[in-house]
Amino acid sequence: MSSVLLAEDEFLIRAVLVDSLADVGIECIEAATGQEAIDVVRGDKPLVAVIVDIGLPDMSGEKVIEAVAQHRPGVPIIRCSGASAPSSLPSGIKMYSFPKPYSASELSNFVASLVRKG
Repeated sequence: MSSVLLAEDEFLIRAVLVDSLADVGIECIEAATGQEAIDVVRGDKPLVAVIVDIGLPDMSGEKVIEAVAQHRPGVPIIRCSGASAPSSLPSGIKMYSFPKPYSASELSNFVASLVRKG
């Protein structure tokens, strides 16, 4: 089964999102650090989407987004941030932005709609 990668360092946010994604039928692979997320991205597990918190403890989530764009082109990327600073990512990377705080059910339903579009 294909999964969504969730790169989020805050345990409670991760736990709520994993439950919310499960409620809409989506399996989740959790990563608490940028390096854990990059390891998954470079691996061979099928991914249907990637949700990335920009404020990861070991690196900017934007480095994770760059790795997704390089290793998993075409996989939808959802960038989550509480900061209003603009992205420093190259303009060719297609991603969706979800400002924090967000509703877990709203984000999960959005991800489910992306997955259904395929």
